[in-house]
Amino acid sequence: MKISVEQGSFGYPGSRTLFENLCFEVERGEILAILGPNGVGKTTLLKCMTCMLPWNRGAAYLDGQNIKYFDSVDIWRHLAYVPQVHASVFSYSVLDMVLMGRSAHINWFSMPGKNDRRVARNALESVGIGHLARRICSELSGGERQLVMIARALAAEPEIIILDEPESHLDFRNQLMILDILESISQQREISCIINTHYPEHALRISDKTLILGKECDYVVGETEEVISEDNLQKFFAVRTRLLSYTDRGVARKTVVAVAI
Repeated sequence: MKISVEQGSFGYPGSRTLFENLCFEVERGEILAILGPNGVGKTTLLKCMTCMLPWNRGAAYLDGQNIKYFDSVDIWRHLAYVPQVHASVFSYSVLDMVLMGRSAHINWFSMPGKNDRRVARNALESVGIGHLARRICSELSGGERQLVMIARALAAEPEIIILDEPESHLDFRNQLMILDILESISQQREISCIINTHYPEHALRISDKTLILGKECDYVVGETEEVISEDNLQKFFAVRTRLLSYTDRGVARKTVVAVAI
């Protein structure tokens, strides 16, 4: 399933326009990274795309159909949303939290059935935390909570997963674990992923396309290798950088080094 945005524009009432005339698309199994300095509307864009906020102008489309005309159940059968994860105050078990991802597949007055529990357990296993099924979410580390939220999204059996800063507030190892899981989801299950991130090097590592939002409704979008350039990072972040190439286990990669402001 393809998701696209055409002429997307949004600004909160009484405030400046955050973005204007955005146009981009993400094909089945592709990863799109969204970058930009603080305050340009990255999280707001995700909420517009999922109908949590109404566009001022323009629309998001699933295979050419305007998402705003889908009912909420249909939206969440196609899309899964992973918000920013903070300290959990909920006393749900991990399995119960992941089962919430099945809500679009369960009738209003029904309880999760055997198949729902099987899907939830498989989702936990697929992100490597099946052993945590009986743990309480509030007792987990930040990295474990993030994996639970990704498993909950997978339990919905979506075609597209939209994630808001999934690797933020995590240590190096957990960041790489999240990135590897998202890359695997995209390649092996052909699930499209749209990811807000503060890390250009993470976009270089796993994304097919990158969108950079600017503070004056400016933006650039395209293939990641072309969009993440020293010139664009200087333009949008006001930071001088160097792109460095290296090889890891036979795989050619690039990373970004900040030089000066």
